[in-house]
Amino acid sequence: MRVDLRLLRDWWREDVDYNWVVDAIASRSALGVLKIAIGLCGLAAPIIGLLTVLSPAGPDGLLGRGVLWLLIGAGALWGVRWWVLPWPAESESLLLIAAADISITAVCALSPGYVVRSVGMMLLLIVGVYVSAFQSPKTLAVQTMWSLASAGLLAAPLFGSGDITSALIMIMGMAAAVVVPPGLQFCYWVLRCEMLSDPLTQLLSRRGLDYHTAILLSRPSPLPIGVLMIDLDRFKTVNDTFGHAAGDEVLVRTADRLRRNAPAGGIVSRFGGEEFAIIVRLPIAAAVDAADRLRRVIAEPIGSISVTASIGLAIVDREVIGDRPRDQQGVWELVRSADRAMYQAKQQGGDAVVIADLTPPRKIEGPAAVRSATLE
Repeated sequence: MRVDLRLLRDWWREDVDYNWVVDAIASRSALGVLKIAIGLCGLAAPIIGLLTVLSPAGPDGLLGRGVLWLLIGAGALWGVRWWVLPWPAESESLLLIAAADISITAVCALSPGYVVRSVGMMLLLIVGVYVSAFQSPKTLAVQTMWSLASAGLLAAPLFGSGDITSALIMIMGMAAAVVVPPGLQFCYWVLRCEMLSDPLTQLLSRRGLDYHTAILLSRPSPLPIGVLMIDLDRFKTVNDTFGHAAGDEVLVRTADRLRRNAPAGGIVSRFGGEEFAIIVRLPIAAAVDAADRLRRVIAEPIGSISVTASIGLAIVDREVIGDRPRDQQGVWELVRSADRAMYQAKQQGGDAVVIADLTPPRKIEGPAAVRSATLE
């Protein structure tokens, strides 16, 4: 079996838009059901703690029993919180994950017996499943290491008492179980990539552009944000003359050229039909140069077919957009401005770049004109 290490690397580097995931679930009216399920799972730890403290085999010392009662109360509040309060923001979600991991491990450490500790390991697995759905691979890795360390800590007394078999079963069981959340997250990532991609060109779709733009906005940067709207000139003639299969090939080859020549870190998408959109973070002069370079790259012949592109560029300082990751209204205003500039380039004959800014859009042709227009 061949392992695609590049695919694993891309998964490991992937950021997760927590708000997008929550909104996607909410759009199907499923958040309520999920909140109830998470709350019920959260009550398992305090119930185990309560049974332990009431058991004759529970902690004998006053300190141990007091800590256990404290964890029982905290666990009960944790579960009720999911039922009575709105879905947590990302920062609160991380705090709830940490609280759940620490509480489960502490309850198990204060609870003698192999059965209780085995149930605790399953609860840590459930927390890992939640993390796999809403957090990044790096966050999941931290939670997985905590689970493995907890298994080793809880199995240590079993080694000391001579119950080596039970200790090994606990450690091996947890080691096997922690494979489940990463496996689920990897499959979910593959499906999400497929859902957010255009099936023909394998570029991001419009929905994918929206998803990755939210992640881009969440990363602080002093660089301006720019949008390039690219439309192939007279593409209908290609379909009418050479057939739709040839037209699809032109779209695929153009997408590949955009992917290879777009500025580093740019978000490249097929916006619809023969229209593409790229979101970049670049100084204004560099963004204009990038737009003209893409215009020239697209114009290179594809076999016996030659196409050109009209490109509209809209770019603003970072402060104009704001720092709110979920507020993408400013970006979509840029998209509309770039779209209008792109249509002006098309109306003026195509194969050109038009910049949209606070002044009326201007047509530019060639690198020299690009530079002078940018410095005006």
